[in-house]
Amino acid sequence: MSEIKTVTLTIDGRQVTVPAGTSVLEASKVIGAEVPHFCYHPGLPVDGNCRMCIVEIDGARRPPVSCATSCADGMVVRTDTAAVKAIRASVMEFLLVNHPIDCPICDKAGECMLQDYYMQHDRKRSELRDEKVHKPRLVKFSDRIVFNGERCILCTRCVRFTENVTRTHELGIVNRGDRALVEVAGGGSLHNRYQDNVADICPVGALTKTDFRFKKRVWFLKHTDSICPGCSRGCNVVLDHDKNEVVRVMPRFRAEVNGHWMCDEGRDIHKRIGVDRLLAPRVKLPGREGGATPEEALEAVAEVLGEARKTPDRLAAIASSWGTNEEAFLFAKLFGETLRTPHMDVKSDSDEGYPEDDVLHTADHNPNRAGVVAQGVVPNDKKGGLGLAGILDACRRGDIQCLVVWGPGLSGHLPGGESELALVLSKVARVVYLGWKDDPVARLAHVALPTPAWAEKDGSYTNCDGIKSTSVRALDPPPGVRGEIEVLADLQARLKGRSYGRTFRELAAKTGAPLPPRRPAPALRQPSLYRHASGVARP
Repeated sequence: MSEIKTVTLTIDGRQVTVPAGTSVLEASKVIGAEVPHFCYHPGLPVDGNCRMCIVEIDGARRPPVSCATSCADGMVVRTDTAAVKAIRASVMEFLLVNHPIDCPICDKAGECMLQDYYMQHDRKRSELRDEKVHKPRLVKFSDRIVFNGERCILCTRCVRFTENVTRTHELGIVNRGDRALVEVAGGGSLHNRYQDNVADICPVGALTKTDFRFKKRVWFLKHTDSICPGCSRGCNVVLDHDKNEVVRVMPRFRAEVNGHWMCDEGRDIHKRIGVDRLLAPRVKLPGREGGATPEEALEAVAEVLGEARKTPDRLAAIASSWGTNEEAFLFAKLFGETLRTPHMDVKSDSDEGYPEDDVLHTADHNPNRAGVVAQGVVPNDKKGGLGLAGILDACRRGDIQCLVVWGPGLSGHLPGGESELALVLSKVARVVYLGWKDDPVARLAHVALPTPAWAEKDGSYTNCDGIKSTSVRALDPPPGVRGEIEVLADLQARLKGRSYGRTFRELAAKTGAPLPPRRPAPALRQPSLYRHASGVARP
């Protein structure tokens, strides 16, 4: 394996060593020297048109743009001289000549690079006395994106995105000089599945999302690291939320997973959290029909499983491919070791979503199938264990006495859908359901326990490439809803006669999970301080 060649240079009096080929702009980040920029984006080819990232380099004929200048051994760079600052102030004056200065009504206010750099490098009154050049506003590029030509600074980030990332080539620059603007080719509309990214990378408020438009000021948002559950890619994302509601979803940079991007489907999945939600336990056992408290429902599940453990060959458990690694570990331990059933497998919770593409989206619309399988939720072949199809066939024959289903989507594995599901489950003496969605299984189950949705719990997920990502709870689950980890650990304690805390300690030792999380009550939780979106919406 060949060694990576490095170069050493001096930036603002400090030495820094970086891989050969690194731009001066990127090298400056290593020592914390911020070089302002508009057109540069680390996920796009260099264009160098905004001229904002000018620096001084000893021996150079004129100050170069740092984004297009590679580091060299012995190079001496200055990013904060009076001459550099004067050039940046001139660039800002040029960009603001025709800018509408409508910050109070702009969705980008609070995370706008033009605002930030004006405060750092210009802060002068406009000298323009003539009418500003007016351009088209409120232009619908698609159902998701609105364009305001007067705010646009022609950085070409959006154009390069459609050329180099989606390779759909919808956007381009037309006209010249102060009449130039971005247009959709052929007068059509954006049609790729990654449209919202052009609004993310727009350094100003020229491209905005219809879904977020005038919805919330960014300084009210709290930011929580999470993962997108839309497919097995498991894109790393940031959930921006306020008042226990997700307002928008932004990509979180992870080079080996999703880079700087995410698809539009992943941005909309949070809207399904409140749809068809299972909010209260249901019990349909003899003498217990009707509603039940969470404790009563959990006790009923423990009784059902306690009876089923007498005949483990007639017990089957089907896991969720949306569950976390930690939940899957406890699921496998409870049913594989404590209850000794050989019949375990993982199903698809969802088959809906974008088709597979060559950017990010995979064909599997579930985030953690690989992780659940890796934790041991698989048929025990040595004991004649059945997989998902075999379990359903055994239920149809009446060979399964107790079936536990974790998560929605089981009807999608049957050709006849819900009607066939009802027939299959009618042959099972006891059906237990755990899940956040009011699924057909939940309505047919003898005991149904509500659980949190993906944005309401902590955990880790393993994507299709075997890469593990962590998700942090952003929202509080509905009152009385307990997480799968607590439910499974409680059942393990009841059925094995061991302490609840011991189960958690074993979980932490096996998976590295710092559980259970010690959280203040929701009423006492302090709101997150506003964090500038430089780590989310722009590099």
